[in-house]
Amino acid sequence: MRLFCLEVKRVLKSRRTLILLAVALVMSVAMAYLPIAFESINRPNPDGTKTELDGMEAIEFKRDLYSAVNGEVTPEKVSEALKTYQDLINEYGPLESDTFPVSVSVKQIVPIRPLLKALPELYADPLTGIGADLMDIDPEDVAQNYYQRCETHLADVMRNEQRNHPAAQQQAVDQYAKVDMPFQLYAGYSRDALDYIELYIMILAILCVSITAPVFSGEYQSGADSIMRCTKHGRTRLAVTKILASCTIFMVTFAICITLHLVISDSAFGTDCLQSSIQMLFSIINLPNMNLSQTQIVISLAGLLSVLACVCCTLFLSAKCKDALTVLLIAIAVVLIPTFAYTALGANWISAILPSAGLGMQNNFLYQLINFNYLHIGGVSIWTPYIILISAVIEIPVFLFLAVRYYCRHQVI
Repeated sequence: MRLFCLEVKRVLKSRRTLILLAVALVMSVAMAYLPIAFESINRPNPDGTKTELDGMEAIEFKRDLYSAVNGEVTPEKVSEALKTYQDLINEYGPLESDTFPVSVSVKQIVPIRPLLKALPELYADPLTGIGADLMDIDPEDVAQNYYQRCETHLADVMRNEQRNHPAAQQQAVDQYAKVDMPFQLYAGYSRDALDYIELYIMILAILCVSITAPVFSGEYQSGADSIMRCTKHGRTRLAVTKILASCTIFMVTFAICITLHLVISDSAFGTDCLQSSIQMLFSIINLPNMNLSQTQIVISLAGLLSVLACVCCTLFLSAKCKDALTVLLIAIAVVLIPTFAYTALGANWISAILPSAGLGMQNNFLYQLINFNYLHIGGVSIWTPYIILISAVIEIPVFLFLAVRYYCRHQVI
């Protein structure tokens, strides 16, 4: 225990480490604030003018507007919202036209928009996927078949996306059947806020591997390792202590930074919004049976697993390579490769099984949760979020074992 505390103290006393940890903390606040600052809406004034609201003012104004539709998403409620929309369009003309009053748009259209968002998708052409116009949808059909159309639309999408893999189609249908219905809607939370959580986790991964790179290789370069490995516990026990100290520092850092990020974001948008079903924020046929609060927890835990896998991979590289710069360059490349691989090739094994799988832009864990990407081995189809999690769980102990092994076998030349 004493050796562990000394190693933690040694790592934290480094100026480089303190700077990077401070950057992680500052970025936690900055990345939480950005989606709040991007919120805006025009508020109509009694004299016919309008005032543009930004940031917290816009969020609070929208929250008041949405309060009328919050609760269960029943087919009757959606049908009534569609009737209201169609009546207003018939009375004032197209929503984008100059003849449509701003006050009517803000007070009557904006509140029901979250209920209507899914309808063009549900009534899309099953072959081309082109969304339907709200004016062409029958409110009576919505009242009778809203949730049945969700199941039909999912089957159509899976036939188009996984045409040659009936096992994947059936898996998606079976998983969607477990989703709680009717959905819950507490509008006001921004999709950008979830995107920024994933982006921040990627930044944390880069900062963490930058701190980890010299754990072993830095001492190879300075010659301190030659002295340390001559002591009584200078091999296996020292290696294990260094690894435990590094992983503990990063887990605590991750927990503090993500918690701070979520507290700022959720306090701004309102904790009530977290009761919304994920289907009401993204696609009505998303497979996870989760609300937004559960989604935040899942992507945070998945991010922690991916960051730990990256740190463990970096520890292995640090134990194997002789200089910290080489370790850092390889480790950052490992973090970025899944993003480039997914951009170039779409869903593939490279973007799903590397330690940094689930970190990045379009390949991040959140986007895998809301998409229908499956990878196939023979007749077996596996949803990519499962592959990302299983790979990380396997890689963490494997890389830790390799780090200890290569450190103990290191020969001073």
